[in-house]
Amino acid sequence: MIKDRVIWGGCIGLFLAGGLFAYGFSVSSFESLKVVDLFAIISAIATAFAAFAARSAASAARKQSFDSAVSIRRQIHKTHVDSFNEWLDGMESDLGVKFYRRYELYEIIFPNNRNPALEFSEIGSEQVKSWQLSYSKLVDITWKPSRLSLREMEGWVFDIARITGYMRLSLLPSQSKQIRLDGRLPTGVSSDNYKRALPIMGVVLSSLSKFAFVDGRSSDRGISIEFEESFSDFVNAICNRSYNQHTYKSVTV
Repeated sequence: MIKDRVIWGGCIGLFLAGGLFAYGFSVSSFESLKVVDLFAIISAIATAFAAFAARSAASAARKQSFDSAVSIRRQIHKTHVDSFNEWLDGMESDLGVKFYRRYELYEIIFPNNRNPALEFSEIGSEQVKSWQLSYSKLVDITWKPSRLSLREMEGWVFDIARITGYMRLSLLPSQSKQIRLDGRLPTGVSSDNYKRALPIMGVVLSSLSKFAFVDGRSSDRGISIEFEESFSDFVNAICNRSYNQHTYKSVTV
């Protein structure tokens, strides 16, 4: 650092000045140089070199300490990421879902942990709370005993695709038969799994919240007959007249 260089330079200047001072006032010429004067000069120079060595050692110690702190932080981050991936592996095995671009999901939930300059935290971001709120709104729609319009049903399917996208979660393989918004965006929702979509999402979200130490539990409350009829009408509208250019099909990869 500049401050350290100034201090070091000042030390050298003082010690050399002391040596010259001792020499100047102890001898009048080179021939009259005494042993004590020679030792005074040598001592001043040696002290200056000692100051330089001490500064170099302190600088090396600071660098080593910084490197050690960064190394420890990276190891903590790696261990946490490994635990996160193991957590996701367990959900994939138990629920038959798939997480993609996991590193992005980790960054969303723990945005500061990769940067050594920021404080490491095992507490998840506010994004998890946002997912919980969005999920609750979907649950509120499915259990109410009232029919939904095609547009409302479209919004429900879109929100499932949106939330699972945020969570980097695939409820169905992309090539499977499912509702595809605008004929291309796979939603993970089909006639076979729409009753299970919310329960599975609830388990995933609750599990992610638990790992991230975020309060709140997400669970569904069942599906009303009216909702089932509304969903059936929506799928029929897609299949019979390509409602809003949506499709219900599988694709070949």
